[in-house]
Amino acid sequence: MKTQKIKKVSVIIIAVLMIAGSNLYAQQGRNNARQGQNVDQKQSCQMIPDLTEDQESKIESLRLEKMKEMTAFRNQVNELKAKKQTLMTSDNSDSKEINTVIDQMTDIHNKMMKASAKHHQDVRNLLTDDQKVIFDSKPMRGHGHGKGHGMRNGSGNGRGAGQARCN
Repeated sequence: MKTQKIKKVSVIIIAVLMIAGSNLYAQQGRNNARQGQNVDQKQSCQMIPDLTEDQESKIESLRLEKMKEMTAFRNQVNELKAKKQTLMTSDNSDSKEINTVIDQMTDIHNKMMKASAKHHQDVRNLLTDDQKVIFDSKPMRGHGHGKGHGMRNGSGNGRGAGQARCN
């Protein structure tokens, strides 16, 4: 009788430890994946050979300008998402109003893509022909499937899996 109790308690303890361990492992894996994405942008520009200090400072200035612009766009999209959610869950939802909000969100995403393309070209215009070859050979870091891009449960962070660049 006593050995059966010990066995049951042991099995329960092992199960709890396994569950806790797997949770910790999953969280650690998620954090490690993010660390790879948080490459310092200045450091990522070092992937382009022979950048002058002038090029680096101009690229950094362009990057900061783009970050400000993208933050404003993301804030607008987040506000529209909240508005859409409110409209969709109201008792008297209006499809036309919901579609108007969706159109506004699409317009902002369009502006974001155009701003990213402009930024890319602005950076590219600062480079020599040899540097352009290296810059163009690296995959663009872009919008993959993440939050707000078709995935459920908040998975992803809206970034693709490309390498970090001076974007």
